[in-house]
Amino acid sequence: MKRRIVSAAVFAASVAASVAALPSGARAQVTTPGTREPGTAVTAGHGAFYLSPYAGYIAYGDLSRFSGGATLSNKDGGIYGVQAGYSFSPNFSLLANAGYNKSKFTFEQPGSGTTNNVNLSGNIGVFLYDADVQFRLPIVANRIGSTIAPFAQLGAGAIRYTLDADNFNSKGATTNVAFNGGLGVDFQVQKYMGIRLLAKDYVTSLAFKELDDVDNAIRADRKVSNNFAITAGLNFG
Repeated sequence: MKRRIVSAAVFAASVAASVAALPSGARAQVTTPGTREPGTAVTAGHGAFYLSPYAGYIAYGDLSRFSGGATLSNKDGGIYGVQAGYSFSPNFSLLANAGYNKSKFTFEQPGSGTTNNVNLSGNIGVFLYDADVQFRLPIVANRIGSTIAPFAQLGAGAIRYTLDADNFNSKGATTNVAFNGGLGVDFQVQKYMGIRLLAKDYVTSLAFKELDDVDNAIRADRKVSNNFAITAGLNFG
């Protein structure tokens, strides 16, 4: 045991002497294990919080389909929100998301070679909120440390429709379960700021909520609705 300790001490002293003997420029290039070098993949790091406000566009799928081909849906439009997350490593994160869109319920009736689109409501508020897991694969893009990081998100939450477009707790509001999945890419242009592009599918259905009385009255087929949001935002953190 003593021999091993003496051998380790001699080896450490030899390394220290070798480093001290290097020119100052070469000495600056000596790195400790785990440090990131230019041109290598990011595979190590420490946990950190980050915040990502975003804006974009959401295209809604059909909520219900009626006999004759008529459909119930929402009016497409702008969406904005924010994601807040904690990265346990450069690859794995947990995050929370909240988004908002001002929309209307619409009724599309095909006939005579045209489609009549009727607004069934005034402005309504569409609030989307969910919790997600995220997997990223950061890759160093240049010698100053900028990274490109494709990522995938998967989560679950809810979508809430409010008759008062600006009031989350308005009378007559209804909330449905919503699942989601997304693909995107981060461009980290500075140490604490980057750009995020994200395409996300919010999967909803009136079948996730008990609406039997309504179904019996209007004889609608409850169907899974894919609502696609394309957004761009900034990453801070």
